Amino acid sequence: MINNILVPVDGSECAMRAAQYAAELAKFNPNSKVTVFTVDRIPRSYISRRLYWVAADWGEQGKHIREVFAEERQRILEQAEAVFKEKGINVQSDYGAGNPAEEISEYARKHGVDLIVMGTRGMSNLKEIFLGSVSHKVLQMAPCPVILIK
Repeated sequence: MINNILVPVDGSECAMRAAQYAAELAKFNPNSKVTVFTVDRIPRSYISRRLYWVAADWGEQGKHIREVFAEERQRILEQAEAVFKEKGINVQSDYGAGNPAEEISEYARKHGVDLIVMGTRGMSNLKEIFLGSVSHKVLQMAPCPVILIK
């Protein structure tokens, strides 16, 4: 029985289709727990300028950077939550920061997730398509079945 569904989202159309699919699945088990999950991705430009690490220092610049990440994260999570709430399905949300595939897989492991439902193409850049997509990496690393939605 699928009791714990994780839906990684990044604000892309494909992620929203995955949320729709997960909502349909969740209707089959009213007791299922659904979590939408996003990962704060650190833009390469921030890494090269080390701005993300400035944020960890809690300085004034760091506070602004954290606020930008928090605003985007909240927008993404609320958009995905709305899909489930519209269908009367209880949903919770959570987030991580860092490598998306690792964060998603680790979250699933720590929280006893039975199924991951995610999109095949997200908001990643062209370079990542050639290096391996997040969904492909999750498929390899996840401790549970993964459904990929086009």
